[in-house]
Amino acid sequence: LALIYEVPDPPEVSLYSSRCRHLRRRWRDFPGSVLDVGFLGRWWGLERELRDCDVNEEEFRELPERLRRLHPRQLRSHQ
Repeated sequence: LALIYEVPDPPEVSLYSSRCRHLRRRWRDFPGSVLDVGFLGRWWGLERELRDCDVNEEEFRELPERLRRLHPRQLRSHQ
Protein backbone atom coordinates (compact mmCIF):
# COMPACT_ATOMS: atom_id res chain seq x y z
CA LEU A 1 0.00 0.00 0.00
CA ALA A 2 1.33 3.46 -0.92
CA LEU A 3 -0.07 6.97 -0.62
CA ILE A 4 0.79 10.16 -2.43
CA TYR A 5 -0.21 13.19 -0.43
CA GLU A 6 0.32 16.93 -0.55
CA VAL A 7 2.54 18.64 1.97
CA PRO A 8 1.86 22.37 1.76
CA ASP A 9 4.96 23.58 3.63
CA PRO A 10 7.85 21.24 4.43
CA PRO A 11 9.21 21.60 7.97
CA GLU A 12 12.58 22.79 6.62
CA VAL A 13 10.99 25.97 5.26
CA SER A 14 11.18 28.89 7.63
CA LEU A 15 7.68 30.17 6.90
CA TYR A 16 5.65 31.22 9.87
CA SER A 17 2.71 29.04 8.82
CA SER A 18 4.94 25.94 8.80
CA ARG A 19 6.47 26.66 12.20
CA CYS A 20 3.47 27.87 14.19
CA ARG A 21 1.78 24.94 15.91
CA HIS A 22 -1.63 26.61 15.68
CA LEU A 23 -1.48 26.88 11.89
CA ARG A 24 -0.13 23.42 11.10
CA ARG A 25 -2.38 20.84 9.50
CA ARG A 26 -4.09 18.43 11.82
CA TRP A 27 -4.41 14.67 11.30
CA ARG A 28 -8.13 15.08 10.70
CA ASP A 29 -7.25 17.19 7.60
CA PHE A 30 -5.06 14.43 6.15
CA PRO A 31 -7.75 12.71 4.00
CA GLY A 32 -8.20 15.95 2.07
CA SER A 33 -4.52 16.05 1.13
CA VAL A 34 -4.33 12.50 -0.28
CA LEU A 35 -3.73 12.67 -4.04
CA ASP A 36 -3.58 8.98 -4.95
CA VAL A 37 -3.58 5.48 -3.50
CA GLY A 38 -1.39 2.71 -4.84
CA PHE A 39 -1.87 -0.97 -4.17
CA LEU A 40 -0.23 -4.01 -5.77
CA GLY A 41 1.49 -1.96 -8.48
CA ARG A 42 -1.61 -0.01 -9.44
CA TRP A 43 -2.34 3.69 -8.83
CA TRP A 44 -6.11 4.11 -8.63
CA GLY A 45 -6.50 7.88 -9.12
CA LEU A 46 -3.77 8.17 -11.73
CA GLU A 47 -5.28 5.35 -13.76
CA ARG A 48 -8.67 7.06 -13.73
CA GLU A 49 -7.21 10.45 -14.74
CA LEU A 50 -5.06 9.08 -17.55
CA ARG A 51 -7.80 7.03 -19.17
CA ASP A 52 -8.12 8.27 -22.77
CA CYS A 53 -5.67 11.12 -22.05
CA ASP A 54 -4.26 10.89 -25.57
CA VAL A 55 -7.62 11.43 -27.30
CA ASN A 56 -7.90 14.85 -28.91
CA GLU A 57 -11.61 15.68 -28.91
CA GLU A 58 -11.07 18.78 -31.10
CA GLU A 59 -9.60 16.66 -33.88
CA PHE A 60 -12.67 14.43 -34.13
CA ARG A 61 -15.40 17.02 -33.57
CA GLU A 62 -16.21 17.40 -37.29
CA LEU A 63 -16.73 13.67 -37.84
CA PRO A 64 -20.28 12.31 -38.04
CA GLU A 65 -21.62 10.86 -34.79
CA ARG A 66 -21.37 7.26 -36.00
CA LEU A 67 -17.62 7.68 -36.54
CA ARG A 68 -16.99 9.39 -33.20
CA ARG A 69 -18.09 6.42 -31.10
CA LEU A 70 -16.48 3.01 -30.99
CA HIS A 71 -18.18 -0.12 -29.76
CA PRO A 72 -16.20 -2.96 -28.14
CA ARG A 73 -16.84 -5.21 -31.14
CA GLN A 74 -15.02 -2.70 -33.37
CA LEU A 75 -11.78 -2.88 -31.37
CA ARG A 76 -9.12 -5.31 -32.52
CA SER A 77 -5.81 -6.20 -30.96
CA HIS A 78 -2.79 -7.57 -32.82
CA GLN A 79 -0.69 -9.86 -30.69
